Amino acid sequence: MKFRFSKRTILGCALGMTILVTPVSAATHEFNFKFTDVYTTKDYDEVWAKSDNENSWYITLLKSAGLLKNSNMSSTNIFGCRMRDMSVEPTVDVYHTFSNYISNYKINYLNDSNGNQIAKMGHAMRLRAKKDDSSTSSSALTVYGKCAP
Repeated sequence: MKFRFSKRTILGCALGMTILVTPVSAATHEFNFKFTDVYTTKDYDEVWAKSDNENSWYITLLKSAGLLKNSNMSSTNIFGCRMRDMSVEPTVDVYHTFSNYISNYKINYLNDSNGNQIAKMGHAMRLRAKKDDSSTSSSALTVYGKCAP
């Protein structure tokens, strides 16, 4: 009986250590936008709960998101965005522009005037985007991507 108890204890400890060393990552959400001009700013339809306390978010911009789901960003068709925190008043992010496809690009959130983190776990986050004013292409801008607020 003592052997079984020891074996269970060892297996339990091993499982517990596996759980402790497994990295926790923020939930990833898909998005897509289509813009026909540089004047229209859009909030993505979905609001996502921030799933971690990291003071940054991650964005991936995809060339292709599947069959007939192609982005067309370029140096003349530029995507601009920022993350919004719908739970608090201060701005938590600045505007970013992209003309190249990226993967898991880390963007730090802003802090308050005392240096404290504003965007926190559980906050309602929403991606705001537009075709950047510096775009010279007359083509509509279509962007597919993923983000982890």
